Amino acid sequence: MKRAQQLLSRVIIALSMSFWLHGSALAGVAIFGGTVFTMDADEPRQGVTILIDGGRILAIGDDVDIPVDFEQVDANGTVVTPGLIDSYTQLGLIEIGAESSTVDALVTARDGQDGVKSSHELLGPAFNARYALNADTTLIPVNRIGGITRAVVAPLVGNSPFAGWGAAIKLTDSDILVKPELALFGRISIDSTQFVGGSRGAVIQHIRFALERAQSLNAEPYQAVGESHSLIDLAALQEFLKSKAPLVLTVHRANEIREALCISRDFQIPLIIHGGSEAWKVADLLAAAKVPVIVDAMDNLPINYDQLGARSDNAALLTAAGVPVLFTTEVTYNARLLRQTAGNAVAEGMPYMSALAAITRVPAETFGFDSGVGTLTTGAPADIVIWNGDPLELTTWAERVMIDGEWIPMKSRQTRLLERYKVLDRDKPFAYH
Repeated sequence: MKRAQQLLSRVIIALSMSFWLHGSALAGVAIFGGTVFTMDADEPRQGVTILIDGGRILAIGDDVDIPVDFEQVDANGTVVTPGLIDSYTQLGLIEIGAESSTVDALVTARDGQDGVKSSHELLGPAFNARYALNADTTLIPVNRIGGITRAVVAPLVGNSPFAGWGAAIKLTDSDILVKPELALFGRISIDSTQFVGGSRGAVIQHIRFALERAQSLNAEPYQAVGESHSLIDLAALQEFLKSKAPLVLTVHRANEIREALCISRDFQIPLIIHGGSEAWKVADLLAAAKVPVIVDAMDNLPINYDQLGARSDNAALLTAAGVPVLFTTEVTYNARLLRQTAGNAVAEGMPYMSALAAITRVPAETFGFDSGVGTLTTGAPADIVIWNGDPLELTTWAERVMIDGEWIPMKSRQTRLLERYKVLDRDKPFAYH
């Protein structure tokens, strides 16, 4: 009997120690105080409490009671926003742009080598970025400690004006894929003319002919498919047309944006414009068609003949016309500069709340993310960033970042290198630090 009591006491002590050591991981989180941008209102809210449990926001408000077993985070003096969303990246597909062995964002034929297939025999619209996503890329920690919690991953144009299928990801340590086959990506520009004989007009015709053939494609094995499109690519385009997923076209010139709008209308395809240096010229048409535009507010110089009409207030003009605007940095390894892009748009006349929405709520709505993503509302996935100041200011940084209710470690390869080399006066030689 005495031995049984001793064993029971040990079990109780062990369970108590386990609860003491691991209880915080089982409880939720309460963030209170601070300036909170919920993104479902026109103004930030002061001093509200956010309860998080099970990866989602349980409640948010002024009179929310905090359970005793919740982790309590005092956010007074800080700014709290939803996690930021970059609307056009190659995160997980590119590690080092100049090193081809780390680039999985496109498919290209290598001319001049014996046995290499012609470009139409390689994947174009059938290419799917999801199969190459690398959750271990060093670029995920680098960018998420800068407040990026989710992103759109887009393939790049390789053998066809159609680049292939993109995906939505979250910047966690594993299981980053959130939504495969998110959208089909393509390009109308001087870069895509190399596949069709050198004319932008031929690019537009190529896209139209491919969609027309995909519409009439059947399962008969003897059906001719033509020289410019493989059966695999046409089948992929047919599935795309059935899916009602959006077509994201990289296009800058105003006349080509008009043609993209016509393609969207004629084939009943939801359209998103990426790039859009001259979108301001056709803002009324884009607004009437309710077509969103993904822009980089820093891309404001006429760097080529596709972008002669580039201007720094493009985002402001589009917003004023009623066009949904989303932001991208265009540079995957620096997606964390997304808030600088938004800040520059504000400096050029875009309303502050519109700019913040362009990197939170609007991308989530445009690409059909889960309900509530990009907002701090009841039931929304708990993607939260606590900033030490205005998130659109360069001197501000993220103090804490949460994805799906879990605090992420505020470390990356860069922070580890800083810690390793910031003290040079050591016993071992520099190379051994």
